[in-house]
Amino acid sequence: METPDVIVKGKDNGEGMVIHYKTTKGTDVFGLAIPNIYTHADWDLGPTWCYLIAGQKITLIDTGRIGNFEVFESLLKSTGKVFSDIDRIIITHSHEDHDGNLAEIISVAQAELWAHKIYRQMISYHPNIRDGATHPELPGSCRLCRMPESFYYENCVPYHRARSSLKIDVAIEDDQKLPDGDLNFLFTPGHSPDALCIILDEEVIFTGDTLLPGITSHPSLAYDFKVNHLILPEEYGQKNEIYGLMNYIKSLTKIARLASQPLKATLPAHRLFYNGRFNLLDSSERAKEVIHFHIDRCRDVLRIVDGKPAGIEDIVVQHFPPSRLSGTGKTLAKNEIRAHLEIMEACGDICWTGENQELVQRTGSENYLDIIGAYSRSS
Repeated sequence: METPDVIVKGKDNGEGMVIHYKTTKGTDVFGLAIPNIYTHADWDLGPTWCYLIAGQKITLIDTGRIGNFEVFESLLKSTGKVFSDIDRIIITHSHEDHDGNLAEIISVAQAELWAHKIYRQMISYHPNIRDGATHPELPGSCRLCRMPESFYYENCVPYHRARSSLKIDVAIEDDQKLPDGDLNFLFTPGHSPDALCIILDEEVIFTGDTLLPGITSHPSLAYDFKVNHLILPEEYGQKNEIYGLMNYIKSLTKIARLASQPLKATLPAHRLFYNGRFNLLDSSERAKEVIHFHIDRCRDVLRIVDGKPAGIEDIVVQHFPPSRLSGTGKTLAKNEIRAHLEIMEACGDICWTGENQELVQRTGSENYLDIIGAYSRSS
């Protein structure tokens, strides 16, 4: 990918930047880096990159973290556009740093809302379906919210209420191609059950959180399917093909195998520009790298529990650097380890032991290498 042109220079982590990229067909693409401030954490994910496609229809991909309507409006003006110019808004997935500001923007833009068909269930409330949900009173995307309650009630309640009332104009099907051919959609669940990647002109792939430079997306848990299967559209509620690390690895494999690879440009939702420089990706090669990363993490977890069972917290402390464990970082780290343990338990490589089944014990096999490795080799 050629380095994009910088229209507005932002911070060293990219926040506040506006960039421009032109496809070989002449379609203008603008990237807007919307602030993504996390409270209760010392680490920095960097801004959320939202993208404006100035094609036959003016298309906005994602709307950034909640509370940034005015910032978004200002950055958008630097592209020569205003909200009322937007014809459609496509949401890559139902996380608050991607569909925040959506209700405000759509009310001004009067644009169509496009999202994967599961998105409707993610933004809706299902209070009568408990099924093990820690927060059945929250919308589908947060029924297993693992953040402190104070974080949710301080930051999320008005946002959830506003987006739950939105009308979805186009519910995108799995791997759908539009008749006019300018946009194709790739269904890539695993980080989120409704995750999409979007391909423009068979040249540019907008990866949302599915594929990022320098960091790996936080995988969901396969356990979440047990809690949420009753709220899902019927075709997704019978068998888990949308939650958990294994389904995320399948999505990465799908990217690596795209017939149009190598794509000329990969535009991710985070870290496109970070530490004062652009981080440009080959989407196929990066997808393979991330699969190998998860293989290596499984290997390290087995190393940690080799010879002596350990609890998840012990594994987390031994695997992650202290800088990753501050604030809510430890909660996220525990869930990442759980996602890997789910795969290794299913493969027979670990079992749970201890008085309360709280300790992880190695069984002696490494079957995960064959299971995940098959995707790595085939991609």
